[in-house]
Amino acid sequence: MRYDLKHLSTFVAVAEELNFHRAAERLTMAQPAVSRIVLELEERLGVKLLERTTRRVRLTESGRYLLIEAQAILGRVEVAENTVRLLASGTKAILRIGYTTITGHSLVPDIAREFRRSNPDVKLELTYMTSPVQRDRILEDQIDLGFIEGHFQSSEIESRPVARHRLMALMPPEHPLATKATITIEELAREQLVMGTDYEWPTFRRIVVHTFQQAGHVMSVAQEASSLTGILGLVTAGVGITVFCGVPRFCGREAIVARPIATETIVETHLAWRRKSLSDAMRRFADTSRRVSEHYM
Repeated sequence: MRYDLKHLSTFVAVAEELNFHRAAERLTMAQPAVSRIVLELEERLGVKLLERTTRRVRLTESGRYLLIEAQAILGRVEVAENTVRLLASGTKAILRIGYTTITGHSLVPDIAREFRRSNPDVKLELTYMTSPVQRDRILEDQIDLGFIEGHFQSSEIESRPVARHRLMALMPPEHPLATKATITIEELAREQLVMGTDYEWPTFRRIVVHTFQQAGHVMSVAQEASSLTGILGLVTAGVGITVFCGVPRFCGREAIVARPIATETIVETHLAWRRKSLSDAMRRFADTSRRVSEHYM
């Protein structure tokens, strides 16, 4: 074997610390041993990974590339080790599930509750991801199922709708629009809005922008925040009002009121998975999602 995980883990420690002494302390090894292992790795690869002087350590271009790949490899090894331990402890399956902010406050928790009741030996790993990232992770077999907003087509991904959301305006109780039963896009266009960032809310931002454009208006964003917690905090502070799908379950009426927006826009959430990877546990989760989703359609 040209090199092993010990070579990679030692190199990663040195590359991240850029200091052999600190890397040795982190690995609880003697510094000469760390230097020897990194040198062995360079010799076996036939490339220079580090530039060393008496004053500093720097990564070469090859070293920077190997650091990224080695971190990914070691991460996958750690996941595999943890999974093996879980299986040995009696956990019969692990489902890796992605979810978005829109589904994370009510739909996914409801499905998880019901699934855990009838499948106590299946561990659910729930991870927040945007819809585009979930599509990529499903295709890369990094997650098993994803709750994805919006329509998409892929010959490799199968999906089913599990929720249909109306657009709602969320605002403090004292806001002038809080007295109205329904809010129009024209009224929203005159307001300063608090919205999620394009990076964290790409699909939903696109849907809202399109809704404004269809009504002949431009959305005016006063402040952005990456998380729902940050957005609602800004709303309660009076910075602006926001547009969301439905009403977050943890919103108290004394802090935030919700009013439906007069638009035909409906945001659909789909449960998606890779066609070739549908296991028995995934099928049971999809069936639970179908039953629970009847309340969201």
